[in-house]
Amino acid sequence: MRLFNHSLMLGITFSFLLLTSFKLSANAQTDDTEKNLFERIGGIEVLEKIVDETVDASVNNPKTQRSFKDIKLKTLKKSIVQHLCHLTGGGCVYEGESMKKAHADAKISTAEFEVFVEIFRTALSRHVGTREKNELLKILAPMKRDIVSQKSFNLIAF
Repeated sequence: MRLFNHSLMLGITFSFLLLTSFKLSANAQTDDTEKNLFERIGGIEVLEKIVDETVDASVNNPKTQRSFKDIKLKTLKKSIVQHLCHLTGGGCVYEGESMKKAHADAKISTAEFEVFVEIFRTALSRHVGTREKNELLKILAPMKRDIVSQKSFNLIAF
């Protein structure tokens, strides 16, 4: 009888542990899918790293540096972080100009834009997963038409 009770207790304990592990596994999956893009990216700290790396590399790249001449980089970085935070669901308030207005006089060419995007993709790859990178790029992609100047002529030689 004692052996039976011991086996019964082991069976109940095993069943409880098994059910608990399934529940924890299900909660882990639910928690990940319930997080918004901002949270999955890693929050403001990760966005700041990505923006710092992207802007710094763009300022120093001969193919994109023209667009950053006479720009207050600290202010630009802060504005970009706030915009990305807002777009990814971080609850930040973006108070900057529209992309069209902000880039109206910059005469950014398609070539410059594509180099910038590649620099941005590289920074994203260093800090976020593929899923998050692709989601963010999908959000940002429509902005190309507001950033690239229709009147730009191939201002930089490749």
